[in-house]
Amino acid sequence: MATERLKIRTLPSFIELTAADQALCLESYRAEQLDDKNLENKYMKRTAQLRKRASPDSIDNECFLCFDVYPMNFKYSTILFCLCGITHHAFHVLYVNVIEDTRLESLSQFVCDLLANMITTEMPKLKEFSLKFILCRNNPLNNTVLNQFAESTTTSKLFNTFPFILDTNVFRQSHPHDPYVQLAWIEIMLGNIQQNTVGEIFQKHREAARIKNNAELKQFVDDFCGLARDLLDSRFSVNLRLCTMDRMDYFEHIISAHMKAHKETNLSRSFLFDLIRALIHIYGH
Repeated sequence: MATERLKIRTLPSFIELTAADQALCLESYRAEQLDDKNLENKYMKRTAQLRKRASPDSIDNECFLCFDVYPMNFKYSTILFCLCGITHHAFHVLYVNVIEDTRLESLSQFVCDLLANMITTEMPKLKEFSLKFILCRNNPLNNTVLNQFAESTTTSKLFNTFPFILDTNVFRQSHPHDPYVQLAWIEIMLGNIQQNTVGEIFQKHREAARIKNNAELKQFVDDFCGLARDLLDSRFSVNLRLCTMDRMDYFEHIISAHMKAHKETNLSRSFLFDLIRALIHIYGH
């Protein structure tokens, strides 16, 4: 039976902190209020904490909501919903849940319900943050989630209210021999797009997608053209380089690195839940 308990003071990342930051981290970790239902079901919503994290500059609070299901070991996974700044480096964990994979009747429906709750219940409480779009990985689970979200009578309006975009990193990495894909990704994701160039940039790549009959490239161009035009309503130029799953990737890598010391151990849900909680406080997410 898994009985190991988390000792936050022994975590490598905690040891790296200065004495002053260790004290602050312990204080915030221990002060985090969790109800019995949070402890029993190993989840938490961090909406109240995120209210305090808003920037005084409204542009910095323009964000997207990303979500992922990350397998932690052979038995448990964690579901993460995070807010990421669009032109700011901000990365805030809004929701975390450690689940036992075999206990859920339908993982896709569970994630679909959580997504609806984040958009309709939690985001309205974060009035300082301006949600522009939702981002997730392009994989079978998320494709099912988005299909269910789009087809359900309770969420179809939400699906048509916000852009739902699939992460583009895999799209780029899976087409190394296609110069049209590579050029489009570099110019759209890494270049500075201005009000007077947005039409020209996207039309060029839309035309390439048409000539090559490349539906994936067309979808990529259409998704980010709409986003760029929306963002340019409040600024002269925009750079979309932060509109990826990179920050989620980094956080999941941090979780994985901390689990290596316990790879031979039968870890409990409680331990994994406390580990993620601790890392959120240590890294200031």
